Amino acid sequence: MTIVHISSSLGGGGAEQMVLQLAKSSTPHIKTIVFSISSVNTLEPKFKEHDIEYHFLNITSFKNSSLKIGLKKMHHIIKDFDGVVFHCHQFHGVALGMLYRLFFKRIPIVFTLHSSTIEIYPRKVILFLTKLLRKKDIVFSNNAKLWYLKNSAVIPNGVDFENLSVKSERTISPTQPFSFLYLGRLSDEKNPIYMISAAKKLRAAGITNFVFDVVGEGKLQPQLLHLIELEAKDHSDFKKHFNCHGFKSDIKPYLRSGNALILPSKWEGMPMVIIEAAAAKLPIISTPVGSIPDFLNQHNAYVSDLEHFHDSMINCVQNYNSALEKAELLYSQMKKTYNIDEVYEAHLKLYESVS
Repeated sequence: MTIVHISSSLGGGGAEQMVLQLAKSSTPHIKTIVFSISSVNTLEPKFKEHDIEYHFLNITSFKNSSLKIGLKKMHHIIKDFDGVVFHCHQFHGVALGMLYRLFFKRIPIVFTLHSSTIEIYPRKVILFLTKLLRKKDIVFSNNAKLWYLKNSAVIPNGVDFENLSVKSERTISPTQPFSFLYLGRLSDEKNPIYMISAAKKLRAAGITNFVFDVVGEGKLQPQLLHLIELEAKDHSDFKKHFNCHGFKSDIKPYLRSGNALILPSKWEGMPMVIIEAAAAKLPIISTPVGSIPDFLNQHNAYVSDLEHFHDSMINCVQNYNSALEKAELLYSQMKKTYNIDEVYEAHLKLYESVS
């Protein structure tokens, strides 16, 4: 059997990270190939490091000649393989997979949306009308099943718990700022601009010894930096609350040094960063969007809407021992089910069932 992952890019997002995890976990008797639709190559060094076969299709638009060239390139690479299964990731990945199936070869398709919804309504209609072209659509929980997905199989994301484990005890010190870790794309759905509002609310509540460690990049990065500068004009010490590190391929140092992970997201699927934080026993503060409420609750994390999100942050700072107990509980709940070995086996069984 040959598993072909079709991804929008090799960027640093959760979907791409999951493609990397699945490809890394592939057993010797399974051939795995990864196709990136675009030329974005943030994670390319990781694919090289683990000797994963990957190809860039360099498709710039589904409306110009680059689409035809990209499809022909993919066909040339996989045409002689038997037992091929497409695992398509995100909307553009499945769109390309279905086009290949229509014009070249009837290959079974498994699809993961990697989000709780699609904002562009015509894309929902396209997915609904093309259900017959796909064998299975993967969702992260039963509550994530959607009308435009087909025969949904419930398989969560997963990470290497052993690799991300943090051995030392987490503590807070009055001489060190409390580190709220933001780990992810700086994009609309992740809502990074909320950190400006949160910083102002924490300061108003008398909490000033804190910092946002922002690890990631994206289209909202210039806006975030601009707003930090604007606030600093009125409050000269405002900038001390933000360390913007950019994208980092190795997140372990930040999982180790952070005091709590924040996810002020507007919408999500099942963020990889939740499992990564759970593996590192890092307390989590999150909005209840997407599949998140199926995994996080008030016993193992802080789950709050945006209106009261800052209250959860204050609670975490002021009752940190309780926060660590929540993180310990989440670790024990997720360690087996969301370890990448278990998750890969579930995917492999699904590939075999549709092959």
